[in-house]
Amino acid sequence: MTARRERTVASLKRPLLAVTMGDPAGIGAEVTLKALHILRRESFLPLLIGDFGHLSACARRFKVPLPLVRSQGPEGARRVGPRVGVLDLGGAKNMKWGRVSAPCGAAAVSYVKKGAWLALEGKVDALVTAPIQKEAIHKAGCPFPGHTELLAHLSGSRSFAMMMVGGPFRIVLQSIHVSLKDSLKSVRRDLVRERLGLTHRALARWFGIPRPRIAVAGVNPHAGEGGAFGQEEIAVLLPEIRRATRKGWRVSGPHPPDTLFHRAAKGAYDAVLCMYHDQGLIPLKLLAFEEGVNLTLGLPFVRTSPDHGTAFDIAGKGRADASSMVAALRLAARLAGKS
Repeated sequence: MTARRERTVASLKRPLLAVTMGDPAGIGAEVTLKALHILRRESFLPLLIGDFGHLSACARRFKVPLPLVRSQGPEGARRVGPRVGVLDLGGAKNMKWGRVSAPCGAAAVSYVKKGAWLALEGKVDALVTAPIQKEAIHKAGCPFPGHTELLAHLSGSRSFAMMMVGGPFRIVLQSIHVSLKDSLKSVRRDLVRERLGLTHRALARWFGIPRPRIAVAGVNPHAGEGGAFGQEEIAVLLPEIRRATRKGWRVSGPHPPDTLFHRAAKGAYDAVLCMYHDQGLIPLKLLAFEEGVNLTLGLPFVRTSPDHGTAFDIAGKGRADASSMVAALRLAARLAGKS
């Protein structure tokens, strides 16, 4: 049976979500346990991937009454009743809260790899990843900037993008974690065409919008003001917008960034393609700071993640807000099986 067929069969049951613990020294375990307790009556099953001892200790430390049990794998997670199955990979021994370390980085990467392989094999319906710490994974020898690039590599995905979902917005980023200067290098016709295609397919397949309205943000103030403030809109964005509309897609722009999000927040568009990281993340975090979700486009499986980092400054203190992880789990369950 193919992986796609296995995912389809599994989706007829309650969706099974692989949930990776993230960096042991961060807030990943805390927000995951809290979120699963909040969502304990919702119609999905979780399989936690991480360190069983650490998760059990965190449940006691943060007073989360979530019963955990070791599980050998996905099928075992379906048979544990009200308890939550944990695929125990270890990795949190000698962990110190809020400290960057290569062992914690290596552990976090091992959880992600295991979750990705389960998703690729069709043994889980979606993957939800708690935060990893970029410096820690680099100390451990992982060459990728973060989750998105690592998962693309593991799945052999050449075309991928980050969609941020929260409040009234679905925001796709043309460039991710690069300098503002370097982000301009990604404003190329081929990459804009690729991002528009990823966005259009995701809105149709995952969100059930057959003719989505996609707005393209300009690069420069006032979207270049007819070339007075830059040529990217004229030379790159406008030709690709026209190309998309000739295919019958409802793509508009380039829009002045300073007014675009006011209209987007009122429901004028189904998604906005932004030209650099902060252009899209500032409005999203202004209106949906606690509930933003990172959805990766272009993978052969559904992957979501909370829109925050490891928060080493509050790790171990019981103060982490689980709202974004709650939203990530709900979105993954909603989209499970639609890849």
